[in-house]
Amino acid sequence: MRFAIALCLLATTTVAVADDKELDRAAVVFARGNKLIKTDARGKGETDLATLPAKAIVRALRTDARGTVLLADLDGKWWWMPLDGSKPLAQLPCGEGPAQLPPDGSCVICRRTTPGDRALVVNFGTGKLLPVAAPAAGSRIINVGLVRKVVYADKTGVWAISLADQKKKQRLAPEPPLRGFLPSPDGKAAVGVYLESMYDNRTKKPPVETLTTFALDGEGVRRMGIRNGVPLDWSHDGAYVLVQDGAKACLMRAGGGQYKCWKGYTAVSLAPDGSYALVLGNRDPKAKPPTPRPPPKPANDDDPGEADDDVPIALPTGPLALYRAKLDGPYDGAPTMVAKIVDGAAVWIPGK
Repeated sequence: MRFAIALCLLATTTVAVADDKELDRAAVVFARGNKLIKTDARGKGETDLATLPAKAIVRALRTDARGTVLLADLDGKWWWMPLDGSKPLAQLPCGEGPAQLPPDGSCVICRRTTPGDRALVVNFGTGKLLPVAAPAAGSRIINVGLVRKVVYADKTGVWAISLADQKKKQRLAPEPPLRGFLPSPDGKAAVGVYLESMYDNRTKKPPVETLTTFALDGEGVRRMGIRNGVPLDWSHDGAYVLVQDGAKACLMRAGGGQYKCWKGYTAVSLAPDGSYALVLGNRDPKAKPPTPRPPPKPANDDDPGEADDDVPIALPTGPLALYRAKLDGPYDGAPTMVAKIVDGAAVWIPGK
């Protein structure tokens, strides 16, 4: 019943309407064999984009809001390349761990190669490295006017610091999440897992871990989302969150927690406005769905949000295909196949 209500709410409140124009503008990049392949959003016009190192496993692909840069996790190491083809795929001086691109794709924030969970900014244009006084897990670069800041969470709360003067620190939320902290691209909201009280016929139940959304306004009032969901990424406009809920790939509306899910698929990317999701599934839609893998456990129980891995949900096993799932339309509508043979992650490239 709760799931049905969530779907009904999504039908009445969603603003991301999928249309053919988005498909005409967008592109998709995915892994197959030792290549990264680029195609249009319908799966037509495949071209080789880059050659991968021997036996590399593509665990994650990301891009910026303008579709200018590609970020790739190859066997736990981060690589990058401009999508205009002016430079080949190159490894970044980042340690194993999370990495995020700012909206303009000018740099990346990742984990340092030194021990501990400390952040590092790598400038793509100059190659300069800037250590940041913040944990790498969950950190994101945002632009506030002409000031570039890093949003992050630690044991004491959720904060923003200026890259120009890292002594300038602003509290964005009083209580940090237990894990899964992921701020929106504009730094106005975030998702994370908190202990939340539950009620049954007005009877208070023991608190349970629940994925929530909350504003980064200094107060951090929380709104419950998908209880067992693992947040993967935000749409570039900050309206939707890509979530994996067990064996279901989901798009969750950030402002209200309404969502739509596709059972038997693993989420990997989403359109800039959340109108589409890219999901991995079995090459034969009638066959048993690929086996999802659990998220990594925290590396340090005393450090909220810190995880062993940079990929919250590992890729499923088995022969995989890439599908395009549509947010609006019938709720029982199956995702549409984009590429039949896929050997790793994929990413939605925004249209110009």
